[in-house]
Amino acid sequence: MEKTIEIAKLTLAEFFNIKKEEFDQKTRKRQVIEARRFLIYFMVSELGIKFNEVKNYLKSLKSHASAMHHYYKMMDLLSMKHERTLQQNYLNFKKSIKENGLGELEQELQKQMMAKREITLNIKQLKKLIDEG
Repeated sequence: MEKTIEIAKLTLAEFFNIKKEEFDQKTRKRQVIEARRFLIYFMVSELGIKFNEVKNYLKSLKSHASAMHHYYKMMDLLSMKHERTLQQNYLNFKKSIKENGLGELEQELQKQMMAKREITLNIKQLKKLIDEG
């Protein structure tokens, strides 16, 4: 997951013409705030990271409340008809991430799902043995 977030930071830094380090710096620069908003929305909606965990990946955030604010602000912006440019920019960002590394994340999730199925099957077999014994 960290690799996907790093790829996302690098992609957004290039897209918004900022330095990757600026994600973790406290600043009010519009480009940095917008890039951070894209990243937070991506982390929560696409990667399933919880609000209280977002601050572990962004040192500039002090609490989950900031992550929630950015997430819901982005959600509102994406739902507005007149924000077509923003919507297209987010789709382009997501496409770029998928091409540059989200495939690895999908493979990891598949491995975890297979492991979960195997554990579930083992538990069922153990319960059956206990019920028979």
